[in-house]
Amino acid sequence: MEKESTEIKGIRNQHYFFVQSFLYDYIYRHPFASLEFFTGVIELHSVEEYLKGIWDFTYTAIRDTIPNVEKIEIDKLPYTVTAIDEFRTIVVITLPEPQSMTESYYVAIYYQHEDKKSDPVFRYFTLEYHHKNKSAFCELTDDGHSLFGFHKILSEDEFIEEIKSIVID
Repeated sequence: MEKESTEIKGIRNQHYFFVQSFLYDYIYRHPFASLEFFTGVIELHSVEEYLKGIWDFTYTAIRDTIPNVEKIEIDKLPYTVTAIDEFRTIVVITLPEPQSMTESYYVAIYYQHEDKKSDPVFRYFTLEYHHKNKSAFCELTDDGHSLFGFHKILSEDEFIEEIKSIVID
């Protein structure tokens, strides 16, 4: 039986699948551990090295079904942590410069605790390339991919402010 291809024409598959599948799946399966990891509570490895490991694993995993997949070499994936208050945190990961629609500039993971002992609920936002002067502000959930609207290409701080405008009552 032939493997079903995961290739999406016109985009760099490693970039796309890291954001839309592999990183999301890791956060979904480990919300508490990922928040502790990003905020320095767990210090097993450097976060940037670990993110690079997921990035490299994405390439290896899709290479099996897309033999000619382009490998995008990176040194690290920078990230920032913004604490809104003691129960809400936003982690933003900066990605390699996007070149095609659906490739992202940033991924943001918004974590919210009910109390200090509960697992956090998370939301997963992306700022995606739409064309050279426009980006798409989106959210990925188990139910799919939602578009909040189009923007100029936002800075990281502007992206965080857009997320706050959605998640803060």
